Amino acid sequence: MVSVGWVGCMPLELRDRYADQVESYLPTPFAPLGAVYLDPEQAVGPPDARSVALGAGASVVLRFFRPAPNGPGPDLRLHELGPDGARARVAFSADGVEFVEVGDDAVGTVVFDLEAAGLEEATFVRVRGLDDAGPEPGYDLDAAEALH
Repeated sequence: MVSVGWVGCMPLELRDRYADQVESYLPTPFAPLGAVYLDPEQAVGPPDARSVALGAGASVVLRFFRPAPNGPGPDLRLHELGPDGARARVAFSADGVEFVEVGDDAVGTVVFDLEAAGLEEATFVRVRGLDDAGPEPGYDLDAAEALH
């Protein structure tokens, strides 16, 4: 028998689909200290229209509670806010040490297939901002979601 648990108002199996911890964070250089968009915790959990802005030179590494497996079709989705066309570079890792960049630059909400990275699973995702587009500079990461 499988028990379904709850955390707050969210079932555990749904919560486990989203990155749930900030492993490391390098903020956007020259952004004003204390700006609400510099809080990397805003990229943890399901999409909620709150994001961390990743301008040129900024990066965040998020960790999943359970590894995201390589299944049929796309395996991970990044949720991004805003229509400003900001770009980011995305990499995945099973161990948090060796990262493999996947695909072209991310623009908007995008999906990724771990097969392209040669990975059977990913526990970590690194998102690195490439530009300062938009009022909140760079790629506005709202959430990272495992699709399997």
